[in-house]
Amino acid sequence: MGRSNREQAQQNRQRILDEADAIVRCGGAAAAGISEIMARVGMTQGAFYHHFASKDALISEACSAGFTQSVKNWTAKAFPKGRPLSGALKRLVTYYLSKKPVEQSCPMVALGQDAAPHHASEALNDAYRDGVDQLFSTFVDIARTDPSCSLSQEQLRNAFVAMVGANMLAMGDWR
Repeated sequence: MGRSNREQAQQNRQRILDEADAIVRCGGAAAAGISEIMARVGMTQGAFYHHFASKDALISEACSAGFTQSVKNWTAKAFPKGRPLSGALKRLVTYYLSKKPVEQSCPMVALGQDAAPHHASEALNDAYRDGVDQLFSTFVDIARTDPSCSLSQEQLRNAFVAMVGANMLAMGDWR
């Protein structure tokens, strides 16, 4: 395969992965049908297997990609260019709790039930656990960089859990 074919294959694979991530965030792993994903990216269902071994493999990788994107978003929102380090944690929490399109929702909330050990494949469970660890580490790193934040490790853990829980409740209709 020539260089341009490899590049095109990688671009196609990324498009499939991005679409799966968006669909999973909207409706969970069950909503991510191979035929729908492939139709959305303008490819045949048969082409799917040139890029992924199975739907489980795709969902696990989409989960990882979603968490990686969230880490990038969190960092960018906490530390926008030209803004002081002070207030970084407040900016992150404000961003996290703000209304966003469902396909940009938090992967912890979107995949929480799907990634439960009794529901998920081992690969999805591992990807989810690693992703939550990444986001918590990012949260702590942002807090530690913010000179206005003096929370202890336990207080940071509690704040993180409260933030995610508030987001989870906001996703439902709790009126």
